[in-house]
Amino acid sequence: MDTSTARSDLALVDRILRSADRSLNVAPLIFLTWGLFAAIVNGVAQARAVGLPVPSDGSFQLPLMLLAIGISAWAAHRHDTGRETQIDSQAGITFGVAFGVLLLLNLTAQHRVIPGDGMSLFWAGGMSIALLVVGLQASRPLLIGGIALLAAAVVASFVPAWFHGTLVLGWVAGLVVPAIVIWARRGRG
Repeated sequence: MDTSTARSDLALVDRILRSADRSLNVAPLIFLTWGLFAAIVNGVAQARAVGLPVPSDGSFQLPLMLLAIGISAWAAHRHDTGRETQIDSQAGITFGVAFGVLLLLNLTAQHRVIPGDGMSLFWAGGMSIALLVVGLQASRPLLIGGIALLAAAVVASFVPAWFHGTLVLGWVAGLVVPAIVIWARRGRG
């Protein structure tokens, strides 16, 4: 067998394995980072709602979001396993599209068309959809996290005094806890 035939055969095997591998290899630090980011944003909003003196959203949200983006990029680069499965690619697209659409709505519609509380529900609902889609395909912890985040978004509307506090619980149950579970499973396996 010559070199070009061997490379071609190996590329074919790699494509077959990439399609057949249903595992999710996204760095858990990414889910942890975004879960904490959202919990902090909603936690500050809840603190404001109960009358505590907290900084304005503009003073911390953008720097915190840029930090979360930086940590996510670093974690993704550091976590590179050498082989990206088709599920990994689809998960990246799913979360990327959800994040992009929600960020665009946030930048263009919040406080003009959508009140701040409504925007919080958009973020929780949009990310719960992404978690549910990826969870149904490859990750029981993310599926359960998507259900928890969606449930928190539904319940939050019925407890207006603790609206953002309920969403904090949803973000923690939806992203932070699944990240820890995924991390623990990888540590054992």
